[in-house]
Formats: sequence, structure tokens, C-alpha cells
Amino acid sequence: MSPLATPRRAAWLSLLGSCALLQLTACDDPEPQPPVDTSPRTVRLLQTSDLHTNIHPWDYFTGTADAQRGLAKVATLVKQAREENPDCNLLIDTGDTIQGTPLGTYYALVDNAPKHPMAVAMNELRYDVMALGNHEFNYGLDVLNKFRGEVDFPVLGANVRKSADGSEAFPPFVIKDVCGVKVGVLGMVTPGVTTWERPENIPGLRFDDPLETARVYVPKLRKEGADIVVVAIHSGPDKQPTGSASNPASWLEDYSDTTKWADRGSLPGENEAVQIAQQVEGIDVMLTGHTHQPIPKMLLKNTQGQDVLLIQPNRWGSHLGQVDLSLVYQEGHWTVDGKDSRLHAVTAAVAMDPQVAELTRSQHETTLSYVNARIGSTRAPFPGGYAARYVDNALADLINTVQEEAAEENGHPVDFSLAALFTDDGMLPAGNITLRDAYSIYIYDNTLYVMEINGSILRRALEHNAQYFLQWNASAPPDPSKPETAKVATVQNYNWDLYSRIDYAYDISRPVGSRLTRLKFNGLDVTDSQVFRIAINNYRAGGGGGYSMFKEGKVLWTSADGVRDYIARYLQTHPDVDPEAMNTCNFSLSPDLYAYFFKGSRGPVKCSGP
Repeated sequence: MSPLATPRRAAWLSLLGSCALLQLTACDDPEPQPPVDTSPRTVRLLQTSDLHTNIHPWDYFTGTADAQRGLAKVATLVKQAREENPDCNLLIDTGDTIQGTPLGTYYALVDNAPKHPMAVAMNELRYDVMALGNHEFNYGLDVLNKFRGEVDFPVLGANVRKSADGSEAFPPFVIKDVCGVKVGVLGMVTPGVTTWERPENIPGLRFDDPLETARVYVPKLRKEGADIVVVAIHSGPDKQPTGSASNPASWLEDYSDTTKWADRGSLPGENEAVQIAQQVEGIDVMLTGHTHQPIPKMLLKNTQGQDVLLIQPNRWGSHLGQVDLSLVYQEGHWTVDGKDSRLHAVTAAVAMDPQVAELTRSQHETTLSYVNARIGSTRAPFPGGYAARYVDNALADLINTVQEEAAEENGHPVDFSLAALFTDDGMLPAGNITLRDAYSIYIYDNTLYVMEINGSILRRALEHNAQYFLQWNASAPPDPSKPETAKVATVQNYNWDLYSRIDYAYDISRPVGSRLTRLKFNGLDVTDSQVFRIAINNYRAGGGGGYSMFKEGKVLWTSADGVRDYIARYLQTHPDVDPEAMNTCNFSLSPDLYAYFFKGSRGPVKCSGP
């Protein structure tokens, strides 16, 4: 090559390189992006809560079909709601999911090896997220963590912290992209867990105030880009309407109007959903649970004067909650410009979803075999419901006897016991009895405590107990065909206790706070300083139902087994249990509500009231 050719060649190579660079640069230019679809849209939130292991429409405690419950039926409503608003949905559960029926008991305590049936059903429905409920901890962290590992969605608990350092024990929130909209979901649980739960079931955990937790995390969700902020919380309103709670309009009354709302008697912080909505800026929707009420819609003003929508779909898969949020695109982000909610009721007309039903059929049939096994017998029926609550009765005496004997067998004899009749359906038939019969009279997984209390605590507890009844008006008595009309509608049946061994009486024509007319033990008047050892369940011992005075007592022993299991074992070891022999008369009520509502139907009950 001639030396003269070198510069020419270099110039040519330089030009070639420049052209190549230009071409490369052109090739690296990003492809034109399609414009962002900013057309208005609706994001639909679907909610279940307090399912309590109700999948099939069946009542394991009564052994009868119940066409108005079950996740297998809710599944049909979920799929219908998704079809109406495709691609813009979230399905959320707000806790108390893995406990509540014998199906939950069986797959937690009898055979925990298979995948939990609730995980099977919820995965089939493609749940997006779940918030913890207080009953998730009933079987301990091993069972809970196994369930968490089996589901295809996160289980949230922002206010559940590690005791050692206060760090997060569960994921606090998720942000989901729903048809281009970022939806932030913060999950929390009532801090009442520490009151009701056995310490060994929640080792190393603390449960912080949900209100303070929301103040920390809601701004974080907004900072991380959430267009919508949803609080999914196992906690409800701390009040309920003084009018008919079944009337949707009653839930839209001004929450500050004390004539429209009655206090629920919650523990401090137990039901803070309304306070969170009102006091924490930046929340769009409150999906609530825990209080077992159908709340189609509440509208609450926050500190900025903005509406926060609150909803609750009741218990046992009886309803599906639906929230529709209308969104518009403004200044580079999505904004909620309308919100509405409703409840879809599960009725006889709603069919079971065939996939969910089939996937959980074998677990359902296993549970039926489990509860239908014969365990004992009775000489005569043990009636339940109001016929047993309104008079000293054999059924409550049976439960109290079981609790007393269990305490004594474990080295902690007691002076007396107290127990409630949780449902109207719980009773024992005459003749052969099954595990289902035993479970029907004690449907919750409460454990047994032995406590030391004094006479002052006892007297205050008994006065609180009598708040169960409306004040009797002899000139305008209730309908004698409706025994439920004698009680306060907002007080749950499980918050009326019946005691053994103490001699006590009420006059419900007197005002609240002065209804206890007699209180004796061993024939002598009870004094405030007198010390007693009592058998009591863990819920009541921790102040559940507004019985905060029991928290002043001293816990001497807690059982590892549930009261329900003690009842089953007692019936297995005591054939031909006799209600007449079991019934001891130490309680009376004036006026005699049993005689008023159940004339001529006492059966084996021998106590006649005052």
C-alpha cells in the first residue's frame, strides 16, 4: 500500500464509522410507545370476612343444611361480579378464616398434614390478599404459618410486631396493579388477640394499636404510588345503630349523634374502624370484619372532609361485599371521583360453585364422619336457647360441671364456675349423642382458666351480666311469643352468663346497675373482700364482652385443651347423663321470664324461678 493511501483510507474509515454510529443511534431509539389509556374506569373490590371455615352450605353443629352460608356459594357471586367488571377486580378477605367449625378443628388439630381446605378453596377463587383475624391464632403459629405457606396470596398484619424489636412479623401491605390503577391494601387485626388468646399461641408477638399503625403506613402507601388506599381490617365499628341494624339507612346516620348509635362494649382498641377512617388522611375504603354484622355502607368524613366508605359482609359466607370505585385520570395519576358499595346475600337461589364444592368435598365428608361419631347418651333432653337462658337450667349446669371437674383434675379446684349458651341451636337430645351434639353446645374454641377474684369483682360482673335484659315494663310487656324481645338487641347471647354454686337473683324491673337482689355463697352474704377461685373461659377472663372487671383478677391456671373437648370427654365417660340430676337451683329471675314465655313446656327443668 502506498503511504499516500493511508490518510485516504483513514478518512474513509472515519466516515464509515460515523455512518455506523448514526445508524446505531437510530436503531437504539425506543419504539414509539402507545398512549396511556386514561379513559375512566371502575375498580371493583370484592370482600369476604369471618368465613370461620364455612365452605359448604352446612351447619356441622346442628347437622342440617343451611342455604344461606358457605364459601362455595359465595364463589358463584364472586364469579358473577367479575364477569360484570372484567380485569378490574380485587378479592380480599378480612380474617377469621381458618377456625370456627369442626372442619377447621379437624384440619388443625386432628389431621393437619393435608393442605388446609380453606387454602384449597381460596386458591381456586384466586384471592388477592387476606388480613389476619384474631381467630387465626387459635391453633398456634405452626398451624397459621402452614396455612400461609399453602395460599397463593399474602396474609397481612401490619400491627402484628415482633416483641423483641418491634419489627414487622407479617407483611404490612401490598400494592396491586389493577387495570393500570395502583391499589394499596393495608391489612390489620384487632389488638384484642392479646386479651383472648393463650400466650403460647402468640409467642414473641405484640399487637399494636391499629389507629397508630394506620397513621404510619397510609402515608407510606401514598408515597409508594398507591392511587387507591384500602384498609382491610379485622375490626369493626365500636357502635351500632339504636334503630334496626338490618335497615341500610341506619348505617348512614351521623356517627356523632348519640341518639342514633349505641356502644358495643368493646375492649379498648378492639373495634377502631370508624376512628381510623375519620382520623387518618388518605384512606378511600375500609373493608371491615370481626363484629359479625352486615354493613352495606357507611360514609365517614375524615379530617379533610373527604368521604371514607366502610363496609362489612357479615359472617360465615352469608354475604359478598362489593365496592365500586370510579376513577378518572388527572395530572398524571388516577383519582377516585365516586364510590359505592353493596352486599350480595347468599340465598337458596344461589348455587354452589361446582369447582370449589368438588375440590373440598372429601374434606367436608371427612368432617361429617368426624362429628357424627357416637360418644355417649342422655336419659332425657337438655333444652337450649332462651328456654335455657331464662331459668336455672341443666344445660348450663352441665357446662359448669365440666369446667369445675376439669379444673379439679388439673390440680386447681374452684368455688364456682360460669358459662354462657352461645347459640339458640345448641342442645342435647334424649338417647344417643354424637360429637356434633357435644360441639353444638359449645361452638367456640375457648380454653379454660382458673382465676382468683374477690367479691367486688363478682358483684360488678353480675351487675354487668344483667345488662343483657331490657328493663321490664309491666304495663307494656314484650310479645309472649317472642322471647328474644326481653333482651337488649345489641347484647350477644354469649355475653349472658349462668353461674354455679353461688346463690343469686335479679330483678330486671329495676334499672341497670341495681338489678342484683341476692348474692350468697355457702348461705352467707358475699363481701367485697371475699376471695374466690373460679372456672371461666379465656374470652371472659380477658374482659371479653365488656367484663373488664375480670382483668383485675389473678390467673392461676390455663388449659391446653378447649372447653369443647372437655365437654366431649365428659360425655364419653358419663353414660346416661341425667338433666334432672344435673340441674341445681341457685339462680332466679324476676319477673319469671321462663313462665312468661314458655308456659307448660318446662320438660325436665325443675327450677321455677323466684
